[in-house]
Amino acid sequence: MRKIGLVTLFIVLGLGMAVWAGPKISVDASVYNFGEVLEGIAVVHTFVLQNVGDEPLKIGDIQVSCGCTTTSLAKSTLEPGESVDLEVTFDTAGFGGKMVKNIYVESNDPTTPKFVLQLVGTVRRPQRYNIAVSDLNYLFYLLIDLRTPEEYAASHLLGAINIPYGELDDWKDRLPKGVLIILYDEDGTLSDKAAQALNADGYPQAKSLLGGLKEWVRQFKDKFIFFPPTG
Repeated sequence: MRKIGLVTLFIVLGLGMAVWAGPKISVDASVYNFGEVLEGIAVVHTFVLQNVGDEPLKIGDIQVSCGCTTTSLAKSTLEPGESVDLEVTFDTAGFGGKMVKNIYVESNDPTTPKFVLQLVGTVRRPQRYNIAVSDLNYLFYLLIDLRTPEEYAASHLLGAINIPYGELDDWKDRLPKGVLIILYDEDGTLSDKAAQALNADGYPQAKSLLGGLKEWVRQFKDKFIFFPPTG
């Protein structure tokens, strides 16, 4: 009877070891409840993935339930015992009510080839006077006054920054790509050249204000023009 008991014990232990043999994915918590947020506030959470098996874990595709959710993973192969952060961002702009967003993590774990993570919570409508940062990102543009600092100080379009035409090359590395850049000078002569140069250097959305500041004043007078205080 004792021998039978020992054999049974060895079988159970063997089965237990077999369960953990090979790569095995684990996560600190598969569901993150973000509670309640206003629409337009991004939900950002980091899931910690770990390989609790005894062979390398290879993480493949990471799929999300909608384009509103993005992920970032530093590495895709984990040695036994190793872990990695999976950052997930849910852009709540355009959503409202109770939310469940799924993230599907594929790997070579033979027991769980597709691991499911979830973001759950409630998105409330914001006030009418609120705007989401994602909407500002979509609407954002950069207005550049190419005239001299003296001309800029005398008057300029509201929101414009002053980069004299001769200094534009020094600013190229600091200008954002993928953003509408509107350039202007007095009559459009320099801004045309500047826009063409920026287009050639990888700024396809750089535009020249046709006719420059003179054309703006001709059509709209002093609307949206800043003048320094006097007296």
